[in-house]
Amino acid sequence: MLTKFASQNRIWLLLLCLLLVLLFSCESKDKYAGVYKAEAKDVPKQAQTTVELKANGDGLWRVGDEEVSFSWDIKGGELRVNTKGGGVIVGKIEKDTIQMTLPNMKTLNFKKTQ
Repeated sequence: MLTKFASQNRIWLLLLCLLLVLLFSCESKDKYAGVYKAEAKDVPKQAQTTVELKANGDGLWRVGDEEVSFSWDIKGGELRVNTKGGGVIVGKIEKDTIQMTLPNMKTLNFKKTQ
């Protein structure tokens, strides 16, 4: 039979392990924050597309003079752009490049510029 002290130690150990798992599963947004420019050929300057990811989880999608705000997060090594309409656009992150497939099935590659 376990003593009260041993039982409490097991609970604390379990909580500590849970906390460590949570800490290591969360990725820092700081390393992904920055401005990313779409790599597209033959695109006029007024139609250039950029995505700005801020460290606080806010973002701006710019096409020419228009901009749309969104929120973002990192889960399982993927960028998740949460639109105001409730949709989610998932991007694959590799070093300083993000590859996103838009709802119309067009794939864009964004290269970090800042």
